[in-house]
Amino acid sequence: MMGNDFLSQEELDALLGQVEALTDIEKDMIGEVGNIILGAGATALSNILGRKVDISTPEVEVMTLKELRSEIKGEKVCVTIHFEGAVEGLNALVLEKMLAAEIADIMMGGIGNIESDELDDFKLSAVGEAMNQMMGSAATSLSDMIKKSVNITPPTTEIMDFDKDSVKFPPVGNEDEKVAKATFTMTIEGLKSARFFMAMPISFVKKLYDMIFGSVTSEPKQETKQTVSSVNSGAYVPPSPRKEEKQPVAARPVQFEDFGKTAGESDKPQILDERLQLLFDIPLNVTVELGRTKLSLKEVMELGVGSLIELDKLTGEPVDIYVNNKLIARGEVVVIDENFGVRITEIISPRERLHGLR
Repeated sequence: MMGNDFLSQEELDALLGQVEALTDIEKDMIGEVGNIILGAGATALSNILGRKVDISTPEVEVMTLKELRSEIKGEKVCVTIHFEGAVEGLNALVLEKMLAAEIADIMMGGIGNIESDELDDFKLSAVGEAMNQMMGSAATSLSDMIKKSVNITPPTTEIMDFDKDSVKFPPVGNEDEKVAKATFTMTIEGLKSARFFMAMPISFVKKLYDMIFGSVTSEPKQETKQTVSSVNSGAYVPPSPRKEEKQPVAARPVQFEDFGKTAGESDKPQILDERLQLLFDIPLNVTVELGRTKLSLKEVMELGVGSLIELDKLTGEPVDIYVNNKLIARGEVVVIDENFGVRITEIISPRERLHGLR
């Protein structure tokens, strides 16, 4: 602005760009905060899957939403998460289909070593619940960090084909709005590492930065030689941490571990219960088997209307009850109005049922 009182168009564009962009310090903040809150999310996901889960410190880029869409190829699993409370904003979590399919397979009793990345409604529901638990723990960790309430709404999980021009990416903003893309690497025990990313509006990031560091940087600075030297050199001086009041410590009698149990023995049932509770709404096929027999191909070809097939069970013997082709109980056939039914007379033990459903 040398010689006149007006800004040139180039200067206006530069100022507007600074408003939308992130500083290096804010990018570093995303990395550190993402590392902390998704560390809590990784712990939650680890409990759900029963395997160790590691999530790396993110790589942060700033780009327009249009640029972000253009660099994504093929089908991806998109999880839309809305943060509410002290920090609000719509975030989009984008996973590779294979990673989502592996998570779903483990949650549904498999081992994760799958050959196909196909996802049906049941598997997508399982992935959505896993992400809900993971990001819910991340939101709780963020609440603890900023000392204010932060919650998430139940996420929306869907498959999007980014090769199609008609794809409607989760509305984190208009096409020209800049977003922060934080790319993480997730490693699930026994599986290959996979990358995923979260897209966040710039306003969400700046609000988060102000919530964490705003009140700290507003405190009077201590005039020390080290501070003066740093200011004179133009280097960034990180804000001094606030002194927190010491909370009284509650004393309680020490409780020693029962060394008669095998390590982890008492924890497994609780972990399994938590994992099963996530799947309680998934429908299962129940089949009642009257009996079985074996026929030769010749005998099968000779079957016709009126043919009799003798089964291997005697009259009055209990019939077998299967869930997803796994035996869980036995019972007797009854008639309810005009329909057949089964009265359960024997239940397979919970341990045997759990093994059968794996």
